[in-house]
Amino acid sequence: MKKQIGRRGQMLLGDRTLTRRQVLRGSAALGGGALVAVLGGASGRGLRPAWAQEGGFTRETSITSWGFGVEETNPLAFARVNAFKEAFPAIKLEIVPEFDDQKLLTAAASGQVPDLLWLDRFAFASWAARGVLQPLTELIQRDSFDTSRFYEAALQEASYEGQVYGIPGGMDVKVLYVNLDALAEAGVTDIATLDTGNWEQISDLGSKLVKRSGEQVDRWGFDTKVQAGGIYLWAGANGGHVMGGDGEATFNDPKVVEALDWAVKTYDAQGGFKSYEAVATTWQGDEQFARGQVALSVYENWMMGIIARVAPELNFAVLPVKPRGGDGLTSFAGGRAWAIPKGAKDPDAAWEYIKFMHTDETWLIGANAVKAARKEAGQPYLPSLTGSKTADQAQIDQVYEPIDPKFDNAVKLFPQILAASPNREIASSPVGKQLDDIMQQDGVLPALRGEKPAAEVLETANQNAQDAINAFLPS
Repeated sequence: MKKQIGRRGQMLLGDRTLTRRQVLRGSAALGGGALVAVLGGASGRGLRPAWAQEGGFTRETSITSWGFGVEETNPLAFARVNAFKEAFPAIKLEIVPEFDDQKLLTAAASGQVPDLLWLDRFAFASWAARGVLQPLTELIQRDSFDTSRFYEAALQEASYEGQVYGIPGGMDVKVLYVNLDALAEAGVTDIATLDTGNWEQISDLGSKLVKRSGEQVDRWGFDTKVQAGGIYLWAGANGGHVMGGDGEATFNDPKVVEALDWAVKTYDAQGGFKSYEAVATTWQGDEQFARGQVALSVYENWMMGIIARVAPELNFAVLPVKPRGGDGLTSFAGGRAWAIPKGAKDPDAAWEYIKFMHTDETWLIGANAVKAARKEAGQPYLPSLTGSKTADQAQIDQVYEPIDPKFDNAVKLFPQILAASPNREIASSPVGKQLDDIMQQDGVLPALRGEKPAAEVLETANQNAQDAINAFLPS
């Protein structure tokens, strides 16, 4: 049974209306999850402040959020934030859509931090280690906030040294997009014969799928995206690790070297990475796959929305990357999460916002708003990945309407891949962002550009990465 939006942001379930009070109670009374059990199984009874009892949050206050844009052109965010304002009239919400690292560092040093931060989960270890973020563990315990509904990788990435610092509010995952018409040109007419665990097969296909008019590339064959984070995907699929269990860098793991060397040869077989870079500068808005300018490409799940908007008639398939020479699913997850910085003037009100934004009901408000906007634009609706398993499934069950097998199969596949996807190993390091820069600038790109062999550049990158780890001093 589908939920719809009623007057004043109420949620309708059949002929039953969820009132503001019921929504509030739903967001505060979620069952105890796995994390709460680990932390001691506290029920939270008797710990809630007076203003957060049965009647909801009634104390007049204001909170400021950094990093989360709520323009009307983003109906998923716009509708949910408006629903919060309806449900919590006592809380005045100020939105600052953008900020940078320096602004946050300055704010933390001066004690003038916002109440809420919308952060890339990849950066959580860094900010938590520097003492910028407030742990949310006690709030989770106090309200028996159910963390079991979140993908394990999402919650882990927003945690540091046993404490949860963020609540996931979005998810992405990398898969292989395949242009089936292009594949047929190369003699592959049955997608079932394409084995993403057979690196030799897909690399060979890449060289066959390149189209040129003289020196000009009309269509690239296979974009591994190893230069845009894909190194972690392919290294993992090869059984490699870029970090050891002790937090030491292992960029020079032979399995990582092997994966990068394969990627170099894959681009070389298509005319070289410099040729790829030249044609890539002509692509606009990440629309290259939708427009048939690349035949095989690793990309995040949100590429589906671009295809639906630009070329819904495209004959394509979405495949998971398998472990090399094996079976199963492999990828890595990413996304953002809500955090409360240390020194926030009203962390309790900020926490009410975070809880409200993560109920399935709130996600469905956003999903229905997106669906309505897509319908008005004459485009199909595709569910977002939220970081919550229950919210993702609710969107599929209650909002999504089958479009075409090529879309339907991908929508069903994404949650399955996410359930099996770890994080990038460097995300657990307080210098994770720096390590990623080192991997790309000192490792991946020099190898792809033919400056030095993969083994040599990854040896250098590993030393530089370890130096960055050793140099870090927590605040």
